[in-house]
Amino acid sequence: MTRSILLGVFLCGVLGLFAGLGSAETTSATQAPVSIEERLAQANKDYDLAFRGLSPDGFEPVFAQFLALAQEGNAEAQEAVGSMYITQQGVAFDRCEATYWWDKAARAGRTEAQARMGYNYWNGNGVIRDFDLAYLWLMTAAKNGDADAKKRAKSIAKSDIVDEQRVFDLDMKLHKWRAEDQAPAIIIRVPKIFSLKMLSIIAGLTPCHMGYDEF
Repeated sequence: MTRSILLGVFLCGVLGLFAGLGSAETTSATQAPVSIEERLAQANKDYDLAFRGLSPDGFEPVFAQFLALAQEGNAEAQEAVGSMYITQQGVAFDRCEATYWWDKAARAGRTEAQARMGYNYWNGNGVIRDFDLAYLWLMTAAKNGDADAKKRAKSIAKSDIVDEQRVFDLDMKLHKWRAEDQAPAIIIRVPKIFSLKMLSIIAGLTPCHMGYDEF
């Protein structure tokens, strides 16, 4: 009788051990990192739910998903992070952070980010205003299919660059100008001090936290 009891306890222990190992393997498989493509698809799905007001957690976890992918070098996520900084979706408004991430995405070939960088250089959003770079980025986006970017580029040529020879030279430069060869944008962060804010605006720079209603 005693032997039977001991044997039963032993068998239960062995079975329990194997069950535990199986559970650990299942947990490990569940927690194994999925591919970047799958994570990006999930982030886009979660963004859509948040945008339609169907997510109880809002945009914050979505922003965290995109930011993690952006930090790993995914250009689509970098573009999304830039946009979320501007639209204040899951994160505080910040022109400089938006420009930082759009610049990375633009140099990686993302059309929307290229158009955004053109607009940023046109208006000095986080970078010193530069009409030549604004034109080059917008025309690059236009070559990649953004019709509105071409209209903006022509507007810059007419109202800000003005010099026809200079515009011609920029158009010639575009034949060899490649987004991936451009140096990272120099992001300029101005402290929230009124006098510095005014000096920045005069110098052609829109401070990071200056909202659209402050112009």
